[in-house]
Amino acid sequence: MRAMKTAFFTICSRNYLAYALTLRESLLAAEPDHELVIFLADEAVGSNALEGIETIAVAALGRPEIASMALRYSIMEFNTAIKPFCFQHLFSKMDFEAAIYLDPDIAVFGPLSQVHDALQAGASCILTPHILEPLADECSPSDMDILKCGTFNLGFAAFARTPEAEDFLSWWARRLIEHCFSDIEHGLFVDQKFVEFAPSFIGALQVLRDPGYNVAYWNLAHRKVDRAGNAWQVNGQPLVFFHFSGIAPGRPELLSKHQDRFGSANEAGARFLVEAYLGKLNEHGHATWSKVPYAFNAGPDGQKIPDTLRRHLAVRNTIDAPLSPSDVAYWNTPSERVDQVSGTVITRLMLAIYESRPDLRTEFPLSRAEGRRNFHAWFLAYGAGEYGLPDVWIKAALARSALRSPAISRRLAWLRFALARLKRRRPGE
Repeated sequence: MRAMKTAFFTICSRNYLAYALTLRESLLAAEPDHELVIFLADEAVGSNALEGIETIAVAALGRPEIASMALRYSIMEFNTAIKPFCFQHLFSKMDFEAAIYLDPDIAVFGPLSQVHDALQAGASCILTPHILEPLADECSPSDMDILKCGTFNLGFAAFARTPEAEDFLSWWARRLIEHCFSDIEHGLFVDQKFVEFAPSFIGALQVLRDPGYNVAYWNLAHRKVDRAGNAWQVNGQPLVFFHFSGIAPGRPELLSKHQDRFGSANEAGARFLVEAYLGKLNEHGHATWSKVPYAFNAGPDGQKIPDTLRRHLAVRNTIDAPLSPSDVAYWNTPSERVDQVSGTVITRLMLAIYESRPDLRTEFPLSRAEGRRNFHAWFLAYGAGEYGLPDVWIKAALARSALRSPAISRRLAWLRFALARLKRRRPGE
């Protein structure tokens, strides 16, 4: 039987290219008959640094929805939102019969034979579950945490160019145009939660349960990684690919910043993998690539768009109501939905941040004057810095203050906030 014309691809922004190049090196070693297509959720790389490597900037997808998506989503959300569009591009524009997606922070250690075989045998889609058995301890992530993020991990996905797969990709793409938010509180986790429908929508779906595929911090409780000679194994079987989600360059002792189950000493095999992987990132220029700015970090006027604002924007460009996502004047206007307190201003931006955070809503009830004053203090003392907001975004919060120095005002707000917390903690009060 003729082998299917199959693409491997990944998606990243330019600051993550060291990861994509490390993935490519590992893939070419394990699958020498295949190349890796790198889709850039960003502008094209303006140099010959990637000569001989196929990169496709997001604009080349030719989709009119992309511009509004780039403004609506954070960098992580946007990278995941274009995934079905990339599958469609590989099928319709590049004539591939199947496509295998791998996150850029994956390294391949052996051929993906079971994936190729399943596609050749007629599978329309292949997915890997996060876990294959329950997590019984009290550590994080728990099975409840995984339930919130989705049964399947979308760091890997494979589709064949079949009618049902193309129907699914079209539906998935439509959903991700406006709903690819990381918003677990409201049941969304970027592209991943939508694939919960795959078992219902795709008849020829294969769930790949081999423990050597998509090994990561979320399933290491059940998968022992060790070396057998020159080869890596998982539970005595070949390791196919490891997903280095949440690693931190410069901190080889940290298996993943997203978990508290494993330290550097209690998962020795994975620790050696992490150390070697970080070395490869350095070889591929992570120190340089990580500093490349994200093309969609700012709006048309050059002002940085706070991520919290993005999900509150209905991107519109009408003559009667031109609203740029980074329209500082609009977002610095006192919110008409909050009773303003003398000496404080709760702006539309501040309210957008407030409504996106359950912890803020619990700690600072805006129905009470004290809650509004304390939230205002939090924003000046911590919030603006936490969200990386330049001083232009706090001007309105200072508007009714006698002090116009952001530095002094932040310090006084910090003291006011600390005193308010101390008062709440006093016994009997």
